[in-house]
Amino acid sequence: MNRTQLIKRMAQLSDLPQTTCKATLTQLEAVICKALHEGETVYLPKLGVFEIRHHLPRSGRNPQTGAEIQIPLRTVAAFKPASQLKQAVSG
Repeated sequence: MNRTQLIKRMAQLSDLPQTTCKATLTQLEAVICKALHEGETVYLPKLGVFEIRHHLPRSGRNPQTGAEIQIPLRTVAAFKPASQLKQAVSG
């Protein structure tokens, strides 16, 4: 399902116009992005947790040359699904 299909499905289920659903989805995305940027964790019951994870710097090897390289610190957004979401997907 892509973004357009999600908006259409939201409109069907809520009996709201697609423009309202699109605006709501856009605001939800913006709020989650801003919260993660500020270092907050976003917990949505029944769905899961959006959080920031830090991967420490480490050494690695260039697979083409075999030379050792330093891999810098990385900060990534992560999603951990709630148990209810896992159950819904599995059965």
